[in-house]
Amino acid sequence: MAVASPLLVGTAPAAVAADTPAIDNTKVYTSEDDIVAAMEGTKDKPGYAPVEKSESVMGYPQGLDRDNPVTLDDVQPTYDPKDAVADAKEAAKAYASNGDNPAPLKKVAQQMADSKATEPEARKDINDDKTYPYLTGGPAKEYCEGKSADASKTQNAEKANPCVFVGKLDTKPGSKYPKAGGSSGLAGGGKKTFMTKGEAVDEKSTTTGWKMGGKFTPKLTVTPPGDKGGTGGEVGGEVSFEYSYSSTTLNRVTSTQEDKSEVDFPSDKKGSIQGRRDGAYYVGYIVVHRHTDKTEPNPDKDQLITIPARVYVQSPKSSTSVTYFKLQE
Repeated sequence: MAVASPLLVGTAPAAVAADTPAIDNTKVYTSEDDIVAAMEGTKDKPGYAPVEKSESVMGYPQGLDRDNPVTLDDVQPTYDPKDAVADAKEAAKAYASNGDNPAPLKKVAQQMADSKATEPEARKDINDDKTYPYLTGGPAKEYCEGKSADASKTQNAEKANPCVFVGKLDTKPGSKYPKAGGSSGLAGGGKKTFMTKGEAVDEKSTTTGWKMGGKFTPKLTVTPPGDKGGTGGEVGGEVSFEYSYSSTTLNRVTSTQEDKSEVDFPSDKKGSIQGRRDGAYYVGYIVVHRHTDKTEPNPDKDQLITIPARVYVQSPKSSTSVTYFKLQE
């Protein structure tokens, strides 16, 4: 009886195929805890998309959650800006020392690692992010992408400035492996064919600018639809989401993911297919390094700015964006 989906959507690239767990077609997923355990892994079996308790992202994070923003008051009780600065320097140092990273970006990261500043300017929220408050400074995103912090907005050759997001795993329900759509339940038993597709876009080059992430749109088609017969149909509720890459990852999300699976649900259980994102949300700060301008009260000084943020980070151990499970309740 086939009751477990081919968990990773599409085929893993050859470079990571050896790290992909073997598909267990005899496994019955009966609860959310069961699904999370499969994603995280156990001491006896590797997970499909394990995530860390803390993460870092080089540059301005593409997976920034603007729908559920956090403030300094939200984050500081469990993660102080000073601690975030220390973590950002360590992440930048590790990135700069990794020979697999592009030389121009390692040089930019080293500026953060070498910063002597320890007292950051703590901003209130994601909208309080001007990198040049004394003139007409643009938002942090522009600065992190290599534009000058002054009014000229000139673009540097690296297309990057020293910026690092550091965060702790969000403990709110649904923050780890968020739901990514699914089919309606099938009661009374029956056979279904599921077609899962997805495409990653907005991926940045690894040679110019920070490798920030991308945008993924999952699609699920079920045949026959609902609990009746008839032609197949695309399941609604599939929404695009943006993701950030961990500063430690060497994997990139496969641009096109597609898989087809058939399951025969037993009559005594309600069956459905459930999608989960291969990553988690982290709460912390975007740490920005800059030098103050000669027009500022303390000219030509090393400065660090911390901006509270909630960010979705792709699991560094997975090369797919979404994993689908055949769930029976």
